[in-house]
Amino acid sequence: MANWNGAVASREEIRELKRRAALKVAARIFNEKGYHATSLDEIADEIGVTKTALYYYFKNKEQLLYECLKLTYNCGQTARLEAEAKDGTAFEKLCHLYKRFMELLMEERGAYTTMANIRALPADHQSELLDRRKHLDRYSRMLIEKAIEEGAVRNVDVRVTSNFFLGAVNWILRWHTEDDEMTPQEVSSHFLDLFMNGIVTRG
Repeated sequence: MANWNGAVASREEIRELKRRAALKVAARIFNEKGYHATSLDEIADEIGVTKTALYYYFKNKEQLLYECLKLTYNCGQTARLEAEAKDGTAFEKLCHLYKRFMELLMEERGAYTTMANIRALPADHQSELLDRRKHLDRYSRMLIEKAIEEGAVRNVDVRVTSNFFLGAVNWILRWHTEDDEMTPQEVSSHFLDLFMNGIVTRG
């Protein structure tokens, strides 16, 4: 069937749009209720399809969780690759890394990550996601270390600081919704200001 030079979505594109819509709904429910308290029936009802129809896109609830978590890690990877390609200081790259990570998470609506969620997955998926988190954390720590050497950041504990940033970013998915009055860009800018400047009035 002709697709009118791309004006009409192909069958594969329509399938991907439906799959992506299902992931957004599933991620939101997982974030609100937790993976173990969420059923496929509940997700299917929220989407407006039967559970059988949902199986056309995902073979089980584990795969649905895995795909939702992959969205989150993909956001971190995209932000990291952008920061790596960016000219500028380590501090500027660090700011870009976290601002873009937050923006992408709120736009893509990935799933909040916990060890309980990761441990609910098959061993190979657990290993993959944990490796991806370690890779992002190592990059984050490297930028913090270099920013300290540059004199742009005070002599903080690098491990604790990176974990603080990543944990705060992850938590956004627990409270920010698509109808929030603040845009992802506004939220990420505010978070970045808190990360870098804190809340204490400076003299």
